[in-house]
Amino acid sequence: MSSFRVLRVARNVSRLAQPISISARVSRTAALPSISQKQTPQLVTRAFSVSSRVFASTEADKQLLTTLDSEIKHEVESMNEVPEQPEFLQEFKKAGIWTIEDAPGQDEVFITRKFEGENIRVMFTISDVENSEPVFDEEGSEEEDEEALSGLFPIRASIQVTKPTGGALNIEALVQDGIFSIETVSYYKDAKLASEMSAESDYKRRGKYIGPQFEHLDVSVQEAFEAYLSERNIDESLALFIPEYAEWKEQKEYLSWLNGVKSFITA
Repeated sequence: MSSFRVLRVARNVSRLAQPISISARVSRTAALPSISQKQTPQLVTRAFSVSSRVFASTEADKQLLTTLDSEIKHEVESMNEVPEQPEFLQEFKKAGIWTIEDAPGQDEVFITRKFEGENIRVMFTISDVENSEPVFDEEGSEEEDEEALSGLFPIRASIQVTKPTGGALNIEALVQDGIFSIETVSYYKDAKLASEMSAESDYKRRGKYIGPQFEHLDVSVQEAFEAYLSERNIDESLALFIPEYAEWKEQKEYLSWLNGVKSFITA
């Protein structure tokens, strides 16, 4: 797994760990005007206050831009250490089993394929990478070993299998450590209802029985479903690819976000 997020989290922890100066906080508080001063405003004072706020805003813009430039520089340096198409992505495409549908600026990623007339779609979001918690060792300090961090954050995946004859299976799972941990398996007579992303379809789905929790099924049924997915190449290889791709895309989107914010501030 790449070190993008590890480095970013490490920098954030370092910043948060810096002590806050109590004396500086007290001096800032002492500098605030007293209540009696606030109760007797004058026209001249008010005019000065407005000009001060404008000046502070300009200084805040400069400070923000400086910080953004520093972060962009660091992220670009990190990206330069990785090929435009990392090796794991080249190998995945070379296998020729799955097609990646990924639009720049979008949170969701779709991986699709056909199998014996079926249409299979696996959807996941890169926000799971950002929302995952840093890993700490037993002493409370952040783990610095990249290999120890690899694969520790889960990615939620939604798997859909449809047939030309109609109907669909929706399988919700967590992807972690090379394993698809199935949570629920839902059946829909109407494949459109299963996949359509509209408020009306979402409302209808809420009223449907989605089946029992997967772990409550008989073990033989669980194993049969796992074999069903494995036959369709929803297996360890894909479970290892998804978190790696999610982290790689999240890094690209983060850099794009930084540049977008910078462009807005400088406009």
